Amino acid sequence: MGGDHSVDAAIDGVLLALERGHATPDSVILTGDEAVIRRALADRGSDAAFRIVHAEDELGDIKSPVEAMRSRPRNSVALGIGLLQSGEAGAFVSAGNTGLVVASAVRGLKCLEGIRRPGIAATIHGESAPFTVIDVGANPQPKPLHLLHYAIMGSAYYREAFGTERPRVGLLNIGSEDSKGNPLAIESSQLLKQAQANFEFVGNVEGVDVFRGVCDVVVSDGFTGNVLLKVSEGTAEYLMRAFAGLLADAEVTSERQRTILQSMNARVDFSEYGGALLLGIEGIVTICHGRSKGPAICNAIRVASQAVDAHVNQHIVDAARQASAAT
Repeated sequence: MGGDHSVDAAIDGVLLALERGHATPDSVILTGDEAVIRRALADRGSDAAFRIVHAEDELGDIKSPVEAMRSRPRNSVALGIGLLQSGEAGAFVSAGNTGLVVASAVRGLKCLEGIRRPGIAATIHGESAPFTVIDVGANPQPKPLHLLHYAIMGSAYYREAFGTERPRVGLLNIGSEDSKGNPLAIESSQLLKQAQANFEFVGNVEGVDVFRGVCDVVVSDGFTGNVLLKVSEGTAEYLMRAFAGLLADAEVTSERQRTILQSMNARVDFSEYGGALLLGIEGIVTICHGRSKGPAICNAIRVASQAVDAHVNQHIVDAARQASAAT
């Protein structure tokens, strides 16, 4: 029920996921206002037999996750997390309030063995290949140990998603030298350098380098990572608009413009990757951008399904055990 486009985006995304073979009606559970959901399905001429879990509590203008969990506990996010907790679902996808999704997941689900704090991992298309940034919003004030765990989790995910045997990890910082950064960055850099884990630590990386492919996984505190993500999205949208204007000024044919822009959009549009995974908890939680429409929701379902099938959480636990045994 959350997100800028609410039920419409969710239903469009689910139906598109069915069309593209990412899901089947019996593999999807919808949580929210049952009457609204059924009406949205009917409006689209769908007779798919989805299971619907009715959420009688609507969040409305409530912004505080704590207030939402306390005063309206049967909201669509809480019920979705509850399905994970009970084992009735293997993954939860939401475009609702990120703070609420994270708080509900942390409250309702245990952290994975060997992991102290969950982190949100977002994948972005770089110059030569995708790279994953973790954390982009779950933990704005982490400790160095949490950043080590982010590196372990991000690497385990990247390995399974992209087939890279030993992912390269970089620590987002204001300079590449070991002495650069605040105390968190300096201490975290030393911890990552000493870790005997499932990744290759390439040192500090600056914001200007992350799109160049210097590393596969970028580790950051949640505040800085979120700024990186949002600035990247805004810059991509600006460049798309500017590029479209230049093509028009150059009198490139409409058909050619469309082909070029579609190719470019596939590389920079956040909806292509769907959502960000909340790694480190018992269950797969995919957090979508609030502006997500049907295609983004569809791709988020694909990402969540792939994470379940790839047993990402078990790989994270195995990697955490390996790192712990090596210290």
